[in-house]
Amino acid sequence: MQDNLDPFLRRQLELRIQKAMAEQMDDVIEKINAIAEKFSIATEDKKSPFRNVLSVAISPNSSIGIVKLFIKCQIGKSGSSPIWSKKIGNELFATALVCEIEQLTEDANNIVKNIRKSIPKNNPLNNYVDNVQNLKELTKEIYFKLVQLYLGYLARKHTALVGEAKFK
Repeated sequence: MQDNLDPFLRRQLELRIQKAMAEQMDDVIEKINAIAEKFSIATEDKKSPFRNVLSVAISPNSSIGIVKLFIKCQIGKSGSSPIWSKKIGNELFATALVCEIEQLTEDANNIVKNIRKSIPKNNPLNNYVDNVQNLKELTKEIYFKLVQLYLGYLARKHTALVGEAKFK
């Protein structure tokens, strides 16, 4: 995506992406905490099923669609963790997780807005982010990074909750 950027500008953009993502992560962590609490994920399975999903998400050939399909597939797969088919009202955990992943697009859009605001007017990086196609690719890249981070932190949250339950 950033292939047509000068190496200095590419590094500058990468630093702005990292900073803007770090600023958005507290909101993402709140979403993770909310879904983990709502579905009491630590009570369903002591072994984290999120490591497999995370492996799919960080695979070089992966995409958002592949990750969502993998999650939905877990509902009907024999031998999969009971977390996936846990139901609250009419909502399955796996379906709720896919919805959460889809809503991360809002966070990605916020990150891109913050990146654009952080670039001074006379910076040549503006030419890059003002291009609609580049902006679309940048948002997609950030969205996928957010999904990967979300799944990684969800796995950690599950591990932490299981660990805390041992001491109660």
